[in-house]
Amino acid sequence: MSTAESPADIAISVSEAPDADAEIRSLFRWLQREEDVPRPTFTQSAPGPEDMGGVSDVLVVALGSGGVGAALAASLSIWVRQRTSDLKLTFRGQKGTVELDGKRIKDPIALIAAIREAVGEL
Repeated sequence: MSTAESPADIAISVSEAPDADAEIRSLFRWLQREEDVPRPTFTQSAPGPEDMGGVSDVLVVALGSGGVGAALAASLSIWVRQRTSDLKLTFRGQKGTVELDGKRIKDPIALIAAIREAVGEL
C-alpha cells in the first residue's frame, strides 16, 4: 500500500544502510534546506508482507509542476554522493513502487525516471 497522500506525492524510505533511521533523518534535514524542493513531512510505514522489521520512518514530498521532480532528483543525487555506505532508496507513489540501490541513485536521470514511474508519469 502506498504511503503517498495525493497523486503527486512521493514517499521516500531508506533501507540497507547500517543506520537507516539516521540516514532518513539526515535526508529530511537535507531536503528541508533545499529551496527548490517542497518541505518533506515525516510519516510512518508498516512493513509489507515480504519485509522484515517494524514500522519505519518515511519522508513524503509533494511533487507538483514546474520541475519539482527534477529538483528533488538532483538534490537526492548530491545527498547520496555524500554517504559513506551504500543504501537503497524506495520511492512509493500512487502508481507504484520503485527501488534504487546506492550505485544507481547517484545518476540523476535514473532518479528522475524512478520518481516519474512511482507517480505514474511514464
